[in-house]
Parts: sequence; structure tokens; C-alpha cells
Amino acid sequence: DCVQTRVDGQVLEVTLDRPPANAIDLATSRRMGEVFAAFRDDPDLRIAVVRTEGEKFFCAGWDLKAAAGGDAVDGDYGVGGFGGIHEKLLARLAAR
Repeated sequence: DCVQTRVDGQVLEVTLDRPPANAIDLATSRRMGEVFAAFRDDPDLRIAVVRTEGEKFFCAGWDLKAAAGGDAVDGDYGVGGFGGIHEKLLARLAAR
């Protein structure tokens, strides 16, 4: 699984591990959406920390090689939009 999670008390640690650049394709985005939706719905979790494996990149963003291989730009990014967090972040900011 390229998206791993670990819970420590009220902290959810989410690790993206897609060498070499931790780029996000449609499948990874959908998985991240599931993880962040579960975080959102868990009243026992207070903080989510996103980290990546590797030494060179945090995250290159959209996986251009996957897009060239057939991942549609307007494909199903899953719950929350690209990376599973975009729509949740906007909704949370709008509620403030």
C-alpha cells in the first residue's frame, strides 16, 4: 500500500510512499481520500500529519507518467478531490 497510516494517541500519521517522487495518481488519490474521510469521521483523532518516504521529494503532485499512461485529468480522484484533502480543506476554511 503506497499510503500507510499509524495512530499515536490522537494523532494520525499518513505516509505517502511512491518512489521516486511520491507523485499522486488516481488510485493513490482515492486511497488518500478514504484515509482523510476516516480521519474526519473519527472523533478520537485531532491531528493528521502527512509525511513521505524518500530523501529527494516531499510530493511531486500529480503523476504525469500515470496521466500519459491513461489516468484521465478529469478522472475520479475520490472523496475530497485530488489527494483526498482539497475539498475538505476548502470546506473547513469556509466554515470559519
